[in-house]
Amino acid sequence: MATLVVLKPFRICPRWPLKNPKDSLSTVSIYKILKIKTTTIDLLKFFKNLYNKCISKIQIMINKQQLSKIGIGTWGVGGFMEPDPKNDDEKQINAIVYSLNKGINYVGTVYMYAKGKAVDLLSKAVKKSKIAREKIFITFSVYKSDAKTIQEVEERLDSFLKTFDMGYVDSLQFTMGLVDDIGLELVKKFVDRLIEQGKTRYTSLANSNLDYLKKYHLAFGKKLFAHEGCFNFEVRENEILGITDYAQQNGILNVVYQPLRRNRTAARNWSLLVELAKKYGRTQNQILLNWVVSKGFFPLVKSSTKEHIDENLASFSFQIDDDDLKKLNEFKIPNYQSPKIDWFGTGEGVAIHQIPNIFDKEYEKQNKKL
Repeated sequence: MATLVVLKPFRICPRWPLKNPKDSLSTVSIYKILKIKTTTIDLLKFFKNLYNKCISKIQIMINKQQLSKIGIGTWGVGGFMEPDPKNDDEKQINAIVYSLNKGINYVGTVYMYAKGKAVDLLSKAVKKSKIAREKIFITFSVYKSDAKTIQEVEERLDSFLKTFDMGYVDSLQFTMGLVDDIGLELVKKFVDRLIEQGKTRYTSLANSNLDYLKKYHLAFGKKLFAHEGCFNFEVRENEILGITDYAQQNGILNVVYQPLRRNRTAARNWSLLVELAKKYGRTQNQILLNWVVSKGFFPLVKSSTKEHIDENLASFSFQIDDDDLKKLNEFKIPNYQSPKIDWFGTGEGVAIHQIPNIFDKEYEKQNKKL
């Protein structure tokens, strides 16, 4: 017979996703056990079963290679900057459920969206889908408008976890501006602690210039999951400035928002897109999504109807010829010069995330001068 007495928690294996946030993803704790008598064989069986269960949990956690072609964006879910009292919540919940059940397994959201309503509706959709937590990659972003200190960031994260009734996010994403305000060293210590505690698996960065992305990558290495930035047919600043290339060369996923510029690109009927849509018998949006994914980028798309979700997913059921991909890659907006980027909110230029929103107005203004 043997007596097992454990007075303090100790580690058995890394990154076991537990629902209770008091437990750790990076540690599995066996709590105080007093005067338990059993045979040595029984103890060995106990730990073997526990280890096998731990390993099986680790293996089913979704990784970068298992991501769907596109992810679910949540801007416009529940409203925009403010909650929309006339919003059709049930329709949006059902659309997200449909997307998840069709195999889209990445979702990203921010507390700022509709002042938390987007988070609430997304949590209801994830629960309603009945898809196992480990099968969905969830990125939670924190913006400057959400938090100003490490304590406030953690409060936002804890509130998010409570809303979702889960113990961890897959990636905690900061904007470059927020990291710069708080300080990279403090953010590094904070994120390292969260990873150790199991409250996040990775970190990501959004709307960063190239220099800051390099600094963030140097700080976090392989724990830097993604850089999220704007990329579409008209707005290619992140590619021109070498940001997307650096990310790809270093195993950092290029998550792109506004890949369709909220349908405003197709509305312009650029001759090349009209030509290719006719050639392949597809919509302009399908041509665009196929092209963006062909570049190794990961687009976020928000759709409220089954028809649009199916249309987006069908974007990958055909292949664009290399010559046509070359035309798309080399296309330049005629008679247009991109505005100066204001990376740090100095007021000199345009914030990078606003460039796709002002493109039409800026394009028209520049072409009126000709």
